[in-house]
Amino acid sequence: MKQVFVVPNRYVDSVTLMGVALELSEHDGVIGAECGMGTDQNISLLRQEGYDVPEGAGKNDMLLAVDAQTEELVRKARQDADTLLSANHSKHKRVYHDLAELDKEHFDVVQISLPGKYAVSEARKAIDKGMDVFMFTADVSLEEERALKEYGRDHGCLVMGPDAGVGLLGGVAMAAGSIVRSGPVGVIGASGSGSQEVACLIEKMGLGVTCILGTGGRDLKKAVGGVSMKADMKRLDKNESTKLICLVSMLADREIMEEVLCEADKLHKPVVAVFLGADETLYRGHNVVGTYNLQQAAAACVRELTHVEPTIGWSEQEVNQLARETVAKLKPEKKFFRGLYTGGTFAEETLMTFGAIAPEIRLHTNRDNTQYAVRLRTHKESEEHTLLDMGDLDFTAEAPHTVFDPTQRLRRFQQELADPTVGLIAMDIILGPGVARDPASCYLPLMKSRPDVAYVCTICGGEGDPQDKHAIRQKLCDAGVIVADSNYESARLCAKICQEWERG
Repeated sequence: MKQVFVVPNRYVDSVTLMGVALELSEHDGVIGAECGMGTDQNISLLRQEGYDVPEGAGKNDMLLAVDAQTEELVRKARQDADTLLSANHSKHKRVYHDLAELDKEHFDVVQISLPGKYAVSEARKAIDKGMDVFMFTADVSLEEERALKEYGRDHGCLVMGPDAGVGLLGGVAMAAGSIVRSGPVGVIGASGSGSQEVACLIEKMGLGVTCILGTGGRDLKKAVGGVSMKADMKRLDKNESTKLICLVSMLADREIMEEVLCEADKLHKPVVAVFLGADETLYRGHNVVGTYNLQQAAAACVRELTHVEPTIGWSEQEVNQLARETVAKLKPEKKFFRGLYTGGTFAEETLMTFGAIAPEIRLHTNRDNTQYAVRLRTHKESEEHTLLDMGDLDFTAEAPHTVFDPTQRLRRFQQELADPTVGLIAMDIILGPGVARDPASCYLPLMKSRPDVAYVCTICGGEGDPQDKHAIRQKLCDAGVIVADSNYESARLCAKICQEWERG
């Protein structure tokens, strides 16, 4: 029995709603459960799944959809959802309803996930109390973002975000962040998945991080001026535990990147930088160690501190041999690549890597402002070699981000498998306490049932993440998946496979 309950004018953030839906789905007799705001896309998806959504439900209403074996179980699921969402039944020892109730003695950071019109004022309240701010909220204007960041800087507080996807402070992961071993590297990133990848690779290479400070993806835009990245560098330069600072970003405003590097030149500690898409001219004349991909940045951090060159990934001979072997197993009609990425930085790094290794391969993408691929006519349909950024607004405007809920990517994965010309699918698997509890298992039955397609995956996760990255790696390998050591290695192999196809 399927039923949709509407709670009028009730806003709950998507992460909480997904957690409720996952918990309800595990109850005996419950076939499935969905929990989300009443956006047009969510309503459309529920109707496609056979739910009768009441007329009049809108984006300001919370929807709970339950599919259970009996009417009694449906009602019970509704009651359980109320309990899970009720502050009176919270798993926490105490629930606070207003920032005014918090004190600096017990709290030093506030994570904000509210609609933009409320988020900025709440962030200012936190700063007034001397607390650092991590803002997951995205819908804040550039003018408000700069003003808030300058306010935080002037009050000696971190402002991570708006639209900060990853953070790690005091061993506590925020938003989609991973729990990485403590160590001497402080990571500051205007790229969420990029910062997470660098930190996780540093751990894989034997070191750890003091923190991951996410600035939000717009910090290095001209209108914002790199306020957070500059302030974060000064803070970490004074932090005794931090011995080296690593800056991570995609290519941004040239003038602002130059200003950031000039500030880095003044620091007492060594700095490694990766601005994806930059060339050597950006780093010329600066003291930073300039790098050009995320793996290179992590390796440079480890090398600078240990004076030992880390070894990771495939040799040139190994990757060429693996590409030839992979293509040899595929039928001649299987000749196109599809990349399904949850991390925008992973998508861009893959496009860049194709451009460097296999510039003759014509890629299509839904990403804007990239020089490495042609824009798709529509993100709903792939064309020949296609790479999708499924964290882009095309997919997240009215549905949960795929890093939190893999449903959208699973549907697209099935769509790509239905194309008889698809021979290679690549994906990133992102771990962390705040993301999907089991981000890989949903793909395994399809992978095992379709050995006529090659699969390449990379896992971005820390040793402290609850999903157990080693167990996930083993499950993927058992399903015949090639698991790369990093996103760069995954991109490198996929580019080589496409080249083998071109050689015919």
